[in-house]
Amino acid sequence: MPKPKLDNPWQAIALVSVIGVDLAISVMAGFWLGRYLDSWLQTDPWLMLLGILAGLAAGVYSVYLLIRSYL
Repeated sequence: MPKPKLDNPWQAIALVSVIGVDLAISVMAGFWLGRYLDSWLQTDPWLMLLGILAGLAAGVYSVYLLIRSYL
């Protein structure tokens, strides 16, 4: 499969924007899920911290899947 090219600067800007939004949404989702579970199980702040780390890991993996075709 041929590698996609980022000849157009708008394509590069879009890719960088998607990467930023993807990471932010993943971390925020982990934060909110962890906070919800902390309030439900009374384990403050451990599940929130675990959720942030899991969201960050999921975001990094998602970004890897997104950009691996450009590598």
